[in-house]
Amino acid sequence: MINKNIRKLALSALTFGVVMMTVGCPTVPPPTGGGGGGGIPSSDYDAGLNDGFLRDDWYWTGFWDSFDTKEYEPLYYQGSDIPELTDGSYDAGYYDGVWYAYNDGYFTDYRYAFIIGFSEGYDAAFYADFPAFLTSDVHIENANGGWGDGYNDGFSEGRIFGAADYEAGLPFDWLDALRDYESGTDLVFEEYGVGTGVYGPVYLYEYGVDPITLKVGRTVNKSMASRSIRGADKGIDDEELFRPLTAEATAELDVLVVDVPRAGIATRYENTRLDRLDLYRNGASSALKSDGAERAPRARAVELAP
Repeated sequence: MINKNIRKLALSALTFGVVMMTVGCPTVPPPTGGGGGGGIPSSDYDAGLNDGFLRDDWYWTGFWDSFDTKEYEPLYYQGSDIPELTDGSYDAGYYDGVWYAYNDGYFTDYRYAFIIGFSEGYDAAFYADFPAFLTSDVHIENANGGWGDGYNDGFSEGRIFGAADYEAGLPFDWLDALRDYESGTDLVFEEYGVGTGVYGPVYLYEYGVDPITLKVGRTVNKSMASRSIRGADKGIDDEELFRPLTAEATAELDVLVVDVPRAGIATRYENTRLDRLDLYRNGASSALKSDGAERAPRARAVELAP
């Protein structure tokens, strides 16, 4: 991986320049209220928003800040350092656009880690001895919204679906389980004291939450878009978050895992983590299985309180 200090120096040199990088960068949705949150329509603001959002360097800085935070420390998040102006000027739009680009990268890395973690948690629990695994496995929470949190959040949720599918005699299908989870399905093993969603130990990192404040028990959301890992709450198409992978990102993700790291058991997967991400990104909607067939109801499903 490129040295982080080199990445930061390269980014500093470009911070105050407007760099138009259009390949693979969609138009960002306007922030709530328009005009930098002040409700002032402005063509200058809109122009700045698009110019800032097209900064691929900020997107990938956010991605690697998240990727490099695999444990409790260090924390590289820079979103709180980006100026926040509340008028309709070009600069207000530009810095909002940069904030979107950076947070898209940070959240996408967490999202990728969640998908991988979900698939490997599902794998680890899809065995006859799942009760022993569910009672012994411990959720890991770093409270920084980085790769480690994404992986462990996904793993903890995926293990419940893997165990439930094995118990119900369903075929091994982590992608179908993940789509079902994203659509809002939660499962509970009351006898083992574990479940998904509000019934489990997982606190899902949300887009735009400053992990510096998250680590001290408070969450602060920028007054713009709010997105979470659950499909019903994302409010934005995946393609507007997932920019084409760079060669460096591809190399980091295109690895074949032999053992599930958190479980210490041999994995069933013969494809790489990148292959699984590609299956997810090219898969069917959450209402259908990846092969287009209707999804069978899962046992142990519970309805969330309204």
